[in-house]
Amino acid sequence: MELFIRNNLQDLIVLYRNINSKYKNKKKGNIMLKPSKKFVYFTIRFILVHVLIYIFIGVIFNSFQNYNGVFINVERTFNFRSSESAIFRMASFWQIFRGAFFAFILYPFYHTIIKSDYAWLKLFLLIWGFSLIGSIAPIPGSIEGLIYTKTTLVEHSAAFIKFTVEILIFSWFFVKWENRTERDYS
Repeated sequence: MELFIRNNLQDLIVLYRNINSKYKNKKKGNIMLKPSKKFVYFTIRFILVHVLIYIFIGVIFNSFQNYNGVFINVERTFNFRSSESAIFRMASFWQIFRGAFFAFILYPFYHTIIKSDYAWLKLFLLIWGFSLIGSIAPIPGSIEGLIYTKTTLVEHSAAFIKFTVEILIFSWFFVKWENRTERDYS
């Protein structure tokens, strides 16, 4: 545990030093934040894998689960938008921003998570833990949803399995792709 914390702190210190040393404008004394190519490509790959897996798993599980029945209950209970609304129909588009947000959060821990032993498992446990165990919204499949909603145990189990499979496939595929893209980004 101590080694894990030490490595994370070292990654953050290196990131901070790189920002200060590489992008300091000597004339004005300002820091210009220009993202590195490595960060940009990491983010693009993260978004692509996230969106494609989100759509793929959604299509597969749509045929197994009673999405319409479950969503009608959730819609009534939590005052969700109608599934007929334009913003709701663009859910896959909004996943681009969600993927970018996750990439921004995870990038400082790139070497600790992505470039380590059992990287796909670490990434899976991190995302899975924050999404289902650490969820602050009572969604089906989460601990909060199990406690605070009237959704049946079968529906919770189906949602739990869907999210677990989605995160597992995402983690494995993303780490495999990321580790195959050893490039010189200079």
